[in-house]
This record gives sequence, C-alpha cells and structure tokens, in this order.
Amino acid sequence: MLVRKPLIAASLTAAALACAPAAVFATDVPAPDISAGACTDQSPPKSSYTSRDVKRAKRTHVLRGKASDVGCGVDRVEVSFARKVGKKCKYQSGTRLSSRSATCARPTKWMAAKGTTKWTFKLPKKLARGTYIIRTRATDFAGNVQHVKSKKLHVR
Repeated sequence: MLVRKPLIAASLTAAALACAPAAVFATDVPAPDISAGACTDQSPPKSSYTSRDVKRAKRTHVLRGKASDVGCGVDRVEVSFARKVGKKCKYQSGTRLSSRSATCARPTKWMAAKGTTKWTFKLPKKLARGTYIIRTRATDFAGNVQHVKSKKLHVR
C-alpha cells in the first residue's frame, strides 16, 4: 500500500501552486536517484578529529569526530586503528589487535565507525603501552573517498 504525504506549500513556488491540483503529494515528486548518476559530486568528503579527541579517547576508549560533504552527503566513515611495533603495524580486527604485522604505510584493515556526520569509534578496553596510529576516511554517496587523515596516540 502506498502512503501519500502532503508536501508543505512553502516549498512550492506561486506559479506551481496556481497550476497544481488541489493536493500535491510527496510521491508525485520524483526523488533523485543517486545510483543512476543524478548526483554528480566530484569532491571527496572530509572527516576530522582533534588531538584533544585522541587524548579523551585514551580515557574513555571512544574516539569521536565529524564528517561533511558539500555534494551528495556522507555515506560512511571508516577507521583504521593500529599499534606500531618496530617498523610494522598490528591492525585492529574486531575487538582485538591482529597477531600479524603489516606495513604502516597503507592500512590493511578498515572498520566502520558508528554514525556519519557525527561519528564514534570504540577502541579496545585495554591498550598496551606503545604508539598507535589512528586513520579515518569518509566516503560520500557518489563514491568519492577522502584522502586518509592520521594521528598518533601514545600510551604510557
């Protein structure tokens, strides 16, 4: 069954109201189809968190940040969390750090943050001493991916 919701008259122009039928419904107005290429956004989204957010995350074990996009909107934010061991990194997979070491230059594991424009990411409850590298990237509905942002977290 199709539910028809009336549109607010303020969103229509005076000319459209003069020619419009007695009631205009939201189902009568086509929604933009992002999958068909109606959204032609070329700029990547931005996600950010501050050094203060990283310091707070040490205590609360939750990293918080923001993301924005000028075009189609933010689809998702992903976080890569790795502990630096020598010249290699051990990436978080689920609730624990991987036992395998990989290059620190390119993150190998990305995990979804909760939320889009305001996002949170839960860190492991017990952080061993060492240096951690936290990277974020946002993706918009047009498929544009942000250049990776990274910061270091030192646990003593």
